[in-house]
This record gives sequence, C-alpha cells and structure tokens, in this order.
Amino acid sequence: MRIRILRRVAALAVATSLIAGLAGCSGPVTATVDFPDQASGDLPAATVEQLDAAMTNGMALAAASGGIVGVWAPWSGRWTHAAGTVAPEGEPMSSDMHFRVGDNTKPMTCDVLLALVDADRMSLDDKVSEHLPGVVGVDGLTLGQLCQSTSGLGDYSAQLKQYFASNPQRLWTPMELISHGVSFPTTGAPGGKYAPSETNYVLLGLALEAATQSSMATLYKQYIFDRLGMNATSFPGPKDVDLPAPFAPGWEIPRQADGTLACDTPTDESKLSNSMVFAAGGVVSTVGDLKKYVQSLAAGALYGDETKDSAWKTVPVADDAPAWQGFGPGALQMGPMRGQAGSIPGHLSAMLADPTSGLTVVVMLNNSTAGKEFVQALAMKLAAIAAKAAPAESRERPATGLPWSEEQMSEQLTARGVCQPPPA
Repeated sequence: MRIRILRRVAALAVATSLIAGLAGCSGPVTATVDFPDQASGDLPAATVEQLDAAMTNGMALAAASGGIVGVWAPWSGRWTHAAGTVAPEGEPMSSDMHFRVGDNTKPMTCDVLLALVDADRMSLDDKVSEHLPGVVGVDGLTLGQLCQSTSGLGDYSAQLKQYFASNPQRLWTPMELISHGVSFPTTGAPGGKYAPSETNYVLLGLALEAATQSSMATLYKQYIFDRLGMNATSFPGPKDVDLPAPFAPGWEIPRQADGTLACDTPTDESKLSNSMVFAAGGVVSTVGDLKKYVQSLAAGALYGDETKDSAWKTVPVADDAPAWQGFGPGALQMGPMRGQAGSIPGHLSAMLADPTSGLTVVVMLNNSTAGKEFVQALAMKLAAIAAKAAPAESRERPATGLPWSEEQMSEQLTARGVCQPPPA
C-alpha cells in the first residue's frame, strides 16, 4: 500500500511539473486596458459634419483617393468612416480594410523590449554589442537608446527612400539597412538627444531576435497582438507582398527628373516587401486594431511593474519644441495624447489617444506622398474637433484641453499639401 501511495505522489508531482511548464510556455496573459467607458452612441451630428469635412479636405491636400478614420470620445460618442475610393474611379473604401502602418510599428517593437525587461530577460541598459557582436558602429549604444531614438545613429531611409518607392519588391536584409545607417555621420553623443532614425528600430529588432531566438513576427504576436485581441494585425514575411483581404491599395506620386511631382501618374505601391523597414515599420493592421493598440500604449497596459514608471519618461523632440511635445517608447507625447504617425510607400497613418479623457483618433490615407508629418497634423486636427464634442446625456466633457487648435493644424496641412492647383 505504501509503495502505491508513493507512486501516486510521484505521478502527481510529474503532472504538476508538466502543467507548470505548459503554463510557462503559454505566453503573457491578456492585457486589460484601463480607459474611460465609451458612450455607446454616435458623436453629435455637428461634430461628425466637422470631422467629415476635415477628412475630405485632408484627402484632397494629400492627393489621396481614399481614407479610413475612427474617432472615439468616451463622454460623447464615436465615429468611424471609410471615405473615397481605393483608387481614382475605383471601388469604395471600407472601414475594415488592412494597410501598412509604417512608423506606428516602432512603439510595438519597444513594447516587445519592455516585455522582455519585465520578464528579466533583457535590460534597457544592455549594450547592443552584447546581442549583436558582429555589428560595427554600435559601440557603447544601449537598447534603451535605440527605443527612444537617442543613439545618434544616422537614418538609412533618407538615403534609400527613392529606391524603396521605385523598386518596392526588392528584398533588403536588415544588415544592409543598418550598414547604410551607420555610414552616416552621427547626430550626437549616445543618449544625448532625440533624432529620428529608422536604423534604431531595425537594430533593436535584430537584437530582440538574437536574444530570444524568435522571429519578430512571433514576438509581436506573443507579446502584443494576442494580448490585445488584435486579430486583424500581422507582421508579414519579406516575400509576402500581398496584404490580407480586404486591403486598401496604396499609392505614391513619383518625382520627375526636375524634382517636381508627376501628379497625373501616381504609382501603385500596394505590393511591396516590408524588408525595407523590418521592425521600424513592417506591421499591417486596421483602424479598429490600431485603436486597441494606441489605447493600450497610452495607458501602459502592456507594461509590468519593472517598466511602468520608466516607459513614458520622454525626451524633447527638438531644442525649440514646445514643452508639451516629447518622445517616449518609440512614440510621441503630444500634450495629453500619446501615439505615433507612420509613412511607408503607399500609406500614411496616425494614431493618438489620451489615457485621461479617453479621446482616441486613428486615421489612414492611401497616398504616402505628403509624408508622416502631414497625417500627424490631420490626426491632431481631428482630435481638436472631437475634443469639443458635446457630452451625451448624463455625461460630462473632460475639463482638460489640447495645446493646439484646429486652425493651427489646418495651416500645417495646407502648407504640406501636394499636387494642389495654383491659387486663382
């Protein structure tokens, strides 16, 4: 009898060990985003009219045939809209279409790093050379500096942008991109100041893969997409040039020999290899999924105790930038709102969310010619309009405001517009 009992105890111990092992392999648990409760109805008609006009104007200034937008003001209501067509004289856009998010991938790459910091597998102070010993030009740089874009490394995209647009399906290795980046003069001492550079996030992606022996596609899925229920979001392989259906075709207007834009002949950039950006911009998503992500980013929902206090310590985006602008974990702090704006041949997109009021804006345009600063200004204009939306019954409008106005953003959009007819 004693022998049988001992055998049962031993079997139970083995079973318990197996269960614990399986639990350890199951990945992080689902994240809970602490955001204000969203009013169930639509935004007031007057607000929707203003938002619709702003979106129509933004598309015209960007020479985009179509766009998708979502605005959520928890105290008032919501508005999602697919505007225009997938191409000049093409089929109508739909709000569930997939698109490439460009630079909006950067905070996701940082989120993977921060998750591994929480798991005590990496540190923000880890030297890049510890994980990538064969890469030259990175001595003294840390993973945290890559995430916050304070490494001083040059931006490879400034040199290669013309090649990306003209040969979108060319396969680039991360080391090719990094080699171009480190060949540029540095923008400052490591950790000194913010300077935008795609090179930082390509390096960070390679370091994350080396440390975990996993692909970035697996890491994004495990630490972000699955935790937030982002079922329409993916990180395609470099040879996967077709987006998941339904998708929004993307366009860019080429430059002629004299440097002017060939406005009558936009180029279809729908089929491209995300190897041109890797972990700096290769994610594909939808407006609905980006809403889930940017609210998580703004609220710090994916951060654990190790990183929650430090993740949103920002640095100035420029010496002369207003105090309300800063750069955090691969993303922007714009007054009370947090997010990013992205550009990749064919698509522009931006996402902003305020963790206090809950105000959230996500917007995409299917022409990338005007650049990421354009779509960032458009998102800020939409936010300025929605911030003034009348409260729903039994709700109160938040007392906090935005440090920019609709009129200021309209001026920026006009200044950055492309292919506009000359004034009468």
